[in-house]
Amino acid sequence: MRKIFLQKALAGIMVGVMTVLGFTGCGGSQEKKTEIDWSKTDFGGAELNLLSWEMYADDSFVKPFEEKYNCKINATFCTSSDDLIAKLKAGGGDVYDLVSPSGDSAGLITQGDLAKPIDLEHISGWADIPEAFKLKDVEMDGKIYGVPFLWGADYVMYNADVLSTGITSWEELWDAKYKGRLALHNDISNIYMMGLIDGIAKDDPQALYNMTAEQLADAQVKLTELNSNVRKYWDAGGELEDLFKNGEVDIAVGWPSTLKNLQDSGMNMKWCIPEEGCTGWFDRWMIVNGTNQEQLATLWIDWITSAEGEALASISTTFSVANPKAADYMTEEQKKIALVDDMDSLFSKINFWSVVPDREAYNETWTAVKTTE
Repeated sequence: MRKIFLQKALAGIMVGVMTVLGFTGCGGSQEKKTEIDWSKTDFGGAELNLLSWEMYADDSFVKPFEEKYNCKINATFCTSSDDLIAKLKAGGGDVYDLVSPSGDSAGLITQGDLAKPIDLEHISGWADIPEAFKLKDVEMDGKIYGVPFLWGADYVMYNADVLSTGITSWEELWDAKYKGRLALHNDISNIYMMGLIDGIAKDDPQALYNMTAEQLADAQVKLTELNSNVRKYWDAGGELEDLFKNGEVDIAVGWPSTLKNLQDSGMNMKWCIPEEGCTGWFDRWMIVNGTNQEQLATLWIDWITSAEGEALASISTTFSVANPKAADYMTEEQKKIALVDDMDSLFSKINFWSVVPDREAYNETWTAVKTTE
């Protein structure tokens, strides 16, 4: 089931990328390479700048890399894919060395000449990653621009001390009992939720990312009606955590890392996936075009996608792994939390984010929702 689902997603992702761009980038221009000493471990305190999601620079997996290579990791966090793309275009290789995009932007980065091809000879975990995970949106002219990292679902989480059960359908979020007690991500992914409710993706998963003007208008009306139930549209996972801890919300759409942090704080938090399914992300690591730290950036990808590095990242975030051998470095409880041994059941319920050809229309729709009383 996993392989079939990913193959369908793969086909749609490439159609979306080419529809948006209408051209192939010129990334990876032929340059004469200088001899690189790949045995080097002392980078003299060099700094490596990441542009990533807020969970992807935890000390548990950053410190071992810094100590091994005598370097310093700096991280700039994004709150959405649009935020990531905007920051990357504004700073490029002068500001960032590595970027970790989700499926709705990785292809744009590849085709837009914003990333450099990766020397897979120096990515030790590449052979361990299943072929089904090596999505073609980050492949161009026979070169690979992104290595699979972590993935997960945008599911429903709730305070089980307040709500005895989760929801069986996304439509239940409109129930008056959730008035002022709901939190949603400040992101166009809420529009995808409307597509799930309307069932437009049953035969074509990519329909969520290619909605017509009429479908977007309908989504705008319905999401605007939901505003009265929304306490806040959150931007960062820590913000959502505070909303639950302060008793401001009882139910939300969020990330597994937020759920685990709240559980660790003592809250009785549970999660569910409605019968319509949910959307999710598959993040990759990519090297920014123009960086002057290509070797160190390659070594970072080698480390973070290795069995040990990815295990530490999964333990920290609770996200699922792309490198199955990460399980060798995880306890049974850690594997259970990250669904390492139960990936097929989760995969079958996730529609992975893909490129939105008319992203401007989606953003206009989402802005209208947020600014309408």
